[in-house]
Amino acid sequence: MAKKMLGSVSQLILFFYFSANPVALSDASTALSPAQQTGLPRVSFAEPVPNVTVAVGRDAALSCVVDNLGSHRVAWVHLDRQMILTIHRQVVARIGRFSVSYDHQRTWHLHIRGVQQEDAGRYMCQVNSEPMISQVGHVHVVVPPSVIDEDSSPSQLSVRENVRVSLLCRGRGVPAPRVNWKREDGRPLIEGKTGNHQMENSSGVTKRGDLPSRLVVAQDGEELIFSKISRTDSGAYLCIASNGVPPSVSKRITLDVEFEPMMFVPHQLLGSPLGGTLILECLTEAHPRPITFWTRTDTNNVNGIMLLPSKRLRLDTLHVGYQTQMRLHIHQVEAQDIGHYKCVSKNSLGEAEGSIRVYEMLSTPPPPKQVDARLTSTATSTFSPAAAIPSAVNDADRRPGENDDNSGEFTETGTNRKGKATHESVLGDQTVPYKNTAKKFNSVANSRSQGSPSTSARWSMSSSMLIITWSIHSILFR
Repeated sequence: MAKKMLGSVSQLILFFYFSANPVALSDASTALSPAQQTGLPRVSFAEPVPNVTVAVGRDAALSCVVDNLGSHRVAWVHLDRQMILTIHRQVVARIGRFSVSYDHQRTWHLHIRGVQQEDAGRYMCQVNSEPMISQVGHVHVVVPPSVIDEDSSPSQLSVRENVRVSLLCRGRGVPAPRVNWKREDGRPLIEGKTGNHQMENSSGVTKRGDLPSRLVVAQDGEELIFSKISRTDSGAYLCIASNGVPPSVSKRITLDVEFEPMMFVPHQLLGSPLGGTLILECLTEAHPRPITFWTRTDTNNVNGIMLLPSKRLRLDTLHVGYQTQMRLHIHQVEAQDIGHYKCVSKNSLGEAEGSIRVYEMLSTPPPPKQVDARLTSTATSTFSPAAAIPSAVNDADRRPGENDDNSGEFTETGTNRKGKATHESVLGDQTVPYKNTAKKFNSVANSRSQGSPSTSARWSMSSSMLIITWSIHSILFR
């Protein structure tokens, strides 16, 4: 079929050529005469017509190299459109984008300026020899990708949470482009695992991977389907169409997921002394962006009022995406600040509130002052109960004339008093029987063992007094 069509086109070309150029007819008959054929070398093509690939809008050129052309002529024909373009050095087609040139040796060039898509196809270089010879080259016109806006999703799309959403991005170009999706903020598009699907990654490499059940890429990447969209899916998405012909093209689609407010309160009970500083905090999530405010009620949870900024109150609001941080700063807390507070968030879909109770913390009283009243007791005693403690009395401590009958007496240095073995001690200005002193010491020891700070601070006894007291206690209670 192709040969038949090629033959009919060739005959058509020769018809137009020789009817329009009678001189060429005589040239052709002369060239085809047996006498001249025997004396001249045969016409032939030195090289095939190359195939050319060109982007739309660029310039292209086809070359036809002919040996031994002699007086023969060269014509260019667009076979797919059955159109004669040039005959020898003359342009026949009424299209200003085509032209022809000759290097005065053996090469004929067909030039196409600003190639269009309809210029793609087969081009034949023909020589009017006998028999006629021809060869064909191809012009491939490639078209960079583009996105068809009228067949794609709008650039701004608002949807309700938990519904099915489909983002569509139609591309066109030659060859047909592939579409790849990614999030503008760089977060991964695919999270979770289920099923095995084919997808193209950011580097353009196609591989098989797992897709979450709620996310499906269909129709060669042109459609991104969320089976149950979530607030975390909010953001800008880029569909990138590419077909190997630069430049690639992308379309930006902003997806807003709407949902009613939700409130989170990190600390629902806060305390502060009067004059202190408090920071109340609430976190809310909502889209569209909510209206937020604070209210306060008294300790009976009545008479609620909306709080406005003042010298003691500062209200801070920080928005990050669909999240909002609310903070209430209270400086120099007063009695009227004690009570219940509410943080409120409202948008067109609903409202939410959180509750915080503020109570007064009583100040801790200062510790009582410690009285440094030391009760000291020092006594140097000499006694000689020979039967009990023979080594306890020295001979030098005895008075002249004393005998063993006075062994039960003792002399207290510093008081110069003489008495029986009642063993009195000097405690400050008071003279106290020893038995009471021993009881007092035991009570001091017990108080110290129980950690009584007042008693331990009040009593400070010298090491010599402790030794004497313990020795007397052993003699009396032996």
